[in-house]
Amino acid sequence: MKGCLSLIIKIIIAVLVFFGLVHIGAIDFIKEKINNYQNPSQEQLIENTKDIIDLSGIGEEYSVEKNFKILKTRMIFAEHNASGQKMIIIEPKDDDILTKADLESGNFEEKLNQILSKKQYKFIKFEKLKVTKQGTMRGLNQEIPYVKITADISNLPIKSVEGIVGSAYNSEAKNLIIISVNEQGKYSQIITEAFYNKVK
Repeated sequence: MKGCLSLIIKIIIAVLVFFGLVHIGAIDFIKEKINNYQNPSQEQLIENTKDIIDLSGIGEEYSVEKNFKILKTRMIFAEHNASGQKMIIIEPKDDDILTKADLESGNFEEKLNQILSKKQYKFIKFEKLKVTKQGTMRGLNQEIPYVKITADISNLPIKSVEGIVGSAYNSEAKNLIIISVNEQGKYSQIITEAFYNKVK
């Protein structure tokens, strides 16, 4: 009987605490925090990337989709809303994994295949990777060397892509890998350059 009474008292206390939290708005506050964590707003996503780059100038034409870290490698995914073209900014764990010198040399395909074989990049599996062009573009307040590629991707809804892979530095002189891809035949270099020109 004593144990039963103790349990009833604990339940009553728990109920009173719950109603007390509801009364002061704590439950709604907790729900809001959970919702913001699971579905952050554009402002929050942009704010959370400021330790790497400043995306505050991308406007409504583009949206930030994801910002996460895998094995100390940071990845930011953005999208051109009208075309679905993806922009990916990677701050790699190893600062020299893909540098401007690599992009300007002739062994880029070999270097990229080495990168894509690493664990943290295996969630996107590129096959039949071909470099079709080499160039530079203006972005992040600097000249960014890039290579244009075509590839097949085996584990995404898009099966064949084209786009660019480049290398740049952020304001703290950290190496960044710059990517922009779309379905083959739909890629636009104009969309890519417009986006990276707005990034600082």
